[in-house]
Amino acid sequence: MINLVKVNEVTRSAATYEDVAKIVKEVGILPLSSFIPDHPSLESVTTHEQWHTGLETDPWLWRDRLPGDGLAAYGRFFAKKPLLISAELFPLVKNLLEEPYSVEERYEDGQLPKSAVELFQAVEANEGIDVKELRAVTGMKAKESKNEFDRALIELQSKTDIVIAGISERLNANGTKNGWNSTCYMTALHWMELHGLKVNALPTPEAKGQFRTYIQERYSTAAAQYLGKIFKL
Repeated sequence: MINLVKVNEVTRSAATYEDVAKIVKEVGILPLSSFIPDHPSLESVTTHEQWHTGLETDPWLWRDRLPGDGLAAYGRFFAKKPLLISAELFPLVKNLLEEPYSVEERYEDGQLPKSAVELFQAVEANEGIDVKELRAVTGMKAKESKNEFDRALIELQSKTDIVIAGISERLNANGTKNGWNSTCYMTALHWMELHGLKVNALPTPEAKGQFRTYIQERYSTAAAQYLGKIFKL
């Protein structure tokens, strides 16, 4: 816990994976890009030269390794932007973002398109499925289906139905890496169970109060106000 220093004062750089793992735990919410006002991001705590090198010091690889190691949930949970949420904080955030009704019930009520239901059911039946296979099993491999596919993925992540669970390497018939890595998805509940995280079942008013206290104690005024609007605190 960090009560004495506001997280927007975190200025040290993350030179290693271990560095960023500590920062994520400390700040709770770490976006990849700097879109939360006066708040650190993976972009701001690293140098431009580190990115997209393919080396162990590449933050682009860390963003997938953190959820794989169970240190942070990863996804487009709000503002349609990718971000990391520490394993300690994620159950509370999920409590606030999730819907009280199932994916199927929301579809029946007209809140979700059929494509989102099919995507969720495919992920649930194939935990850790990579995006290429997911498009195949849902019949959305065609180029004209990409926008619908992407919208459904974002919708499911925004309600914490699913998370990005890491990456799978594309291998050829000889077992040699061939092409770009592929993003993998699993249901948020499965990811939590996999890493020993308990569901936060606080009633909404209490969960909001807990989260309000968390961000007000740790975040800058601008960041707390921004998140207060996002979470309707």
